[in-house]
Amino acid sequence: MMLVKNAMEPLVAEVLNDNWQLINMPCKCEQCKNDVFALALNLIPPRYVSKANGYAYVKAQYFDKQMHANILVKIGEATRKVSEQPQCDNYTKEGVNA
Repeated sequence: MMLVKNAMEPLVAEVLNDNWQLINMPCKCEQCKNDVFALALNLIPPRYVSKANGYAYVKAQYFDKQMHANILVKIGEATRKVSEQPQCDNYTKEGVNA
């Protein structure tokens, strides 16, 4: 079996976690956060690696301001989609349950 990983997963998770408190959404439960994470990953081209040095290379590119900005934009797009149609148990047609 070949072992490969999408090197973008930990990078997107890091950006999302670093900015989660700043994101304005009707619900910020763990399910909504995971939905934003999954949607953002689907909007970002994957970067598959098979070795740690491949991940280090992709992470080094992440420090490029443009790549960081691209990740933030995709997180923003995902946040908008999840906000428009939350799929969590906390949400009803009237809004977030207290």
